[in-house]
Amino acid sequence: MAKERRDLGKRKHNRVEFYKRGFLIPTPDAPWIECTVLDVGHQGVRLDVGGLPLGDMFGLAFTAGGQVIRVCSLVWRKGELVGARFLSANELRGGQPAEQGELLETDSSDHA
Repeated sequence: MAKERRDLGKRKHNRVEFYKRGFLIPTPDAPWIECTVLDVGHQGVRLDVGGLPLGDMFGLAFTAGGQVIRVCSLVWRKGELVGARFLSANELRGGQPAEQGELLETDSSDHA
């Protein structure tokens, strides 16, 4: 069962420990690559991607069928772990960064 972290550090929102399989989508036409979603929050995610190189922007599928997909921006990398921020639809269209709470979602019912 997921457990909320108590220490927020610099974050404004809680992250939920997840430890589930996810799938990186390096480019729209590329094969999906399995990763581990370690924790997820309102605006971002922490992943274990092994030694896989990542670009500044990539897709992340939370389900094998692609029912829940987010477009992410790489924020940091420490060895095999990466932190990424979810991009909003407005950001993807070339607009200003998202207001707090605006996320690109394909299915909000499965969102953690």
